[in-house]
Amino acid sequence: MRLNFKKMGLLSLFCISLLVAFGQTSFTMTKDKGHYYINTVVNGHDSVWVFVESGIPGLFINEESYMRLFDDSLYEKVDSKYSNVRFSHGSYKIIQLLRGKVFFGDLSYLGDIFVLDKYEKTAIPVHLLKNEKDSTENMIRFNFKNQTLEFVGDNVVNTNKMHQYKMTEYNPIPIIETTLSLSDEYGNNGLISGKFVFDLGNSSALYITTRNPAMLRFIKSNNFKILPAQDRYTGETMGHGIFAPLCRMGKRTVRNVTVGISNKISIGNTMGLIGPSLFDKGYVIIDTKNNVIYYE
Repeated sequence: MRLNFKKMGLLSLFCISLLVAFGQTSFTMTKDKGHYYINTVVNGHDSVWVFVESGIPGLFINEESYMRLFDDSLYEKVDSKYSNVRFSHGSYKIIQLLRGKVFFGDLSYLGDIFVLDKYEKTAIPVHLLKNEKDSTENMIRFNFKNQTLEFVGDNVVNTNKMHQYKMTEYNPIPIIETTLSLSDEYGNNGLISGKFVFDLGNSSALYITTRNPAMLRFIKSNNFKILPAQDRYTGETMGHGIFAPLCRMGKRTVRNVTVGISNKISIGNTMGLIGPSLFDKGYVIIDTKNNVIYYE
């Protein structure tokens, strides 16, 4: 989906002033069509809108932004095994693949940089960022009610009353194990346990893939009704899904949501993608040191 940069531009000075107040390891997020963005300094360049992601294997950027924000001589060019990056909504040609270190405020990313043709954003896998200012403050805390993102130390968070997902892996993409409880509006319901991608770039609470054989059997054996799904922001029919009066991932429950279904998503043996709207108005803490995602 396209970010409204004109609208976002009017917010730039406001967000920058908040960045100064918070510091360069804490940010105010701006929500646009279910996606979250921060405005920060990238490699010394002020006021860059950055898409907060976790479901991508590296930094994604278009060629124009790469030429503006990066010193080409500082990055190693590497061969790519693939010619395109594929999403459920389409694909983008890889113009070049590089490797190196990129600075976002007082945070840094070290890894692959995908320069993509006609890609409209600068997207960063936030779970792979490191705190250059204080190496002890590497827990990533999201407050989706106040729309803040902070890198904090374990001495300032209390996770005793929070639930948790165990991450089976987090590099390049965080994958968790949990149990899905799902019902549809016709009274069909079921339970299934498995692996899911923790995908901050997914605007839905949950997207499931029928390319996973176990998930396909789960849908068929419980007779879930699959209906055309519309984008809640544009009204455009975007695919198909299950209208769920109840959708529970682990201990987190949302009601009356559309769970998207795709036969194009395939990430290892995962069953689907969990998005930030599952945690609307709640806290989430990513702890890569202990391979845990805490949530309310």
